[in-house]
Amino acid sequence: MRRILIIGGVAGGASAATRARRLDEQAEITIIEKGPYVSFANCGLPYYISREIESVDELLLETPNSFYHRFGVEVLTEREVTWVDVEERVAKSVSRVTGESSRHSYDELILAPGARPIVPEIQGQDMQGVFQLRTVPDAVRLREFIESASAHHAVVLGAGFIGLEMAEVLSKRGIEVTLVDRASQILPPVDSELAQYFGDRIQSQGINVRLQDTIREISRRKVYLGSGQELAADLVVLALGVRPDVQLARDMGLTLGTTGAVWVDSGMRTSHDHIYAAGDAVEKRDLVTGQPAWWPLAGVANKEGRVAGTNAAGGAATLKGALGTAIVRVDPYNVAVTGLTERTLQARDIPYQLMYTVKGDHASYYPGAQDLFTKILFDPEQGRVLGAQIAGRTGVDKRIDVLATAISAHMTVAQLGELDLAYAPPFGSAKDSVIITGMAAENLRNGLIHGITPQELYQWLQQSVNGPILLDVRDPHEVQEIGGIGQFISIPLDNLRRNLDRVLPARDQALVVYCRSGHRSYVAARMLQQHGYPKVYNLLGGMTAWQAHFAS
Repeated sequence: MRRILIIGGVAGGASAATRARRLDEQAEITIIEKGPYVSFANCGLPYYISREIESVDELLLETPNSFYHRFGVEVLTEREVTWVDVEERVAKSVSRVTGESSRHSYDELILAPGARPIVPEIQGQDMQGVFQLRTVPDAVRLREFIESASAHHAVVLGAGFIGLEMAEVLSKRGIEVTLVDRASQILPPVDSELAQYFGDRIQSQGINVRLQDTIREISRRKVYLGSGQELAADLVVLALGVRPDVQLARDMGLTLGTTGAVWVDSGMRTSHDHIYAAGDAVEKRDLVTGQPAWWPLAGVANKEGRVAGTNAAGGAATLKGALGTAIVRVDPYNVAVTGLTERTLQARDIPYQLMYTVKGDHASYYPGAQDLFTKILFDPEQGRVLGAQIAGRTGVDKRIDVLATAISAHMTVAQLGELDLAYAPPFGSAKDSVIITGMAAENLRNGLIHGITPQELYQWLQQSVNGPILLDVRDPHEVQEIGGIGQFISIPLDNLRRNLDRVLPARDQALVVYCRSGHRSYVAARMLQQHGYPKVYNLLGGMTAWQAHFAS
């Protein structure tokens, strides 16, 4: 009889246990979890605080009792494994309640200790009203505090995914929220212009953002920032993210990867025989480049647990890697990312092109269409999709999932343009935003149009000589509403063909055409090229992308 010992529950450990049981009915399977809950919806904790999830019981996916009766798995909660003898294959655990110690022999071991929250050293961080959000008890304490105290002002330290989720749920509870982060942008996993586009919109919803700053001290009903400013704060949430929990793995002598997480091969095997690892403690492999990466994401952790459980039970499973696909909502806005970002491509010196598109989430003639601001990154030689990001109100989730699938399948932008996606006016357009993005990127890649990014145009305009002429082809009311870029000529697209003599005094001068989204300016650029203007550039993403880069 095979003995499988799993250290840690939640996503990685729990999925490993159930997979192992489905493959080996005779195995003796034990989970040791240091917390009081073995399997809970970590990602659902913020929505318990907002009361979108009413009962804490709804967060408990499995209990020790259900594990035992349904899967025949023994679960020991509130016990911490303090050492493992990898040669003798025995582990020691200590009860966090009684201090009693126990020994556990195993044939196969799966490590799933998860991640630890990053806790800064801040004066006053132990005061009442200062919280983290990592476990079910954390969520219960925070909700009880909100409902028992008169909390009107909250400060959230950290503007990553967790911090933004907390900002949303606290705002929904009627609390004025300020996000504080030492970075120059919110959401570091997203490129700066998408983060700016998203950030501008959540601030319009009443969430304040203080960047390039941090909390120096917490006192009663106030926080003092490093900049010297002070903010009213009835409660403070520390949401600086997490790091892989590798202390036990280090003590066991297991190899750590370059990311600082536990090294595993594609079968979730560690550097020592009969020991597997899964979840947030484990180093990942980027599907695009094949290089090491690390994301603390539940979907990836579950797949890793499945592979580890399969192999610990005598099977042969592998996981090729992941893309770091993620999405966050600050109601009513969403932003999502998959694959490589522009920042990562530049850091790794990987050649790329980019395309921005701005298109409605469904047919424009059907009421309520909302912009989807999409950025796609692709290989200039083959057109392979390398990464994508989307911000908008509705439909972000399904488009990012299509693009994540495309990246996994090594699809090109030309193939995106050929996709057969569901269409009805309430759900999408005949040319969905993903399809339009693929078509536009392929037009750029094959040279049908010369594109210029907002950063490139900005740098060009800084030159004292030889700058381009700017042509705005939006309608007059759009120009009047939000202005334009620099010194520009304004000719609406529908009037352009009969006003070509107003555009350039000499046809060899450089001309940059722009509109709101980049679509009308593309039509204008093609028109101008075929009328003998060789140096025409289309501003990719139009004013939407320009403002995301440069509007305050």
